[in-house]
Amino acid sequence: MKPSRKTKKTIEEKIETGSMQGFPWGKFLLGYALYIFFHEIDRVLPGTILAVIFGEGIESVYAHMKMLFHAYLILSIIDYFRYRKSGLADSFVYARMLILSAVPWMMIILYYTVEAVGVILPRSIDLPWALVVTAFGLYFSLQLERPLERAEFHPAAKRAIFIAFLAALVTYIGFSFAVPDNFFIALD
Repeated sequence: MKPSRKTKKTIEEKIETGSMQGFPWGKFLLGYALYIFFHEIDRVLPGTILAVIFGEGIESVYAHMKMLFHAYLILSIIDYFRYRKSGLADSFVYARMLILSAVPWMMIILYYTVEAVGVILPRSIDLPWALVVTAFGLYFSLQLERPLERAEFHPAAKRAIFIAFLAALVTYIGFSFAVPDNFFIALD
């Protein structure tokens, strides 16, 4: 039995929009594993430049943002080399730079929402909450890929995205050596 025209059109639309393609769980798990590795890199490679740049160093909000940034940056570099021969979306690089610039901040906003409404979590709940929020940050990054890669960015938007990405990269590397103020340092 042949599919009807309507069914065939629906299937083609789903393929075109990517809704038939499942969530990339392998990529998600690799990103989360990278995040966890960066969280522990100080113990694995103590005193190395890699531990300083990629790792936690000092327990801080900033360190968790940079570990998510670096984990997703590595996933994006892998994707670049994986898909470049088959053809990357025109907006691939700008989409990824935008995600890298924005999502760590969105993760932190979500994390602090609980405290903003007056709830102070005990340490036994705070750690699982932080792990869930980190997973959400990575999940959100992966969900933004396809729609942003299909977007057409105006040249001025491309410049703004590049500046934001460059600022994030410089900040995450530069502050690895000296965290600037109490916003970035977790006060326990």
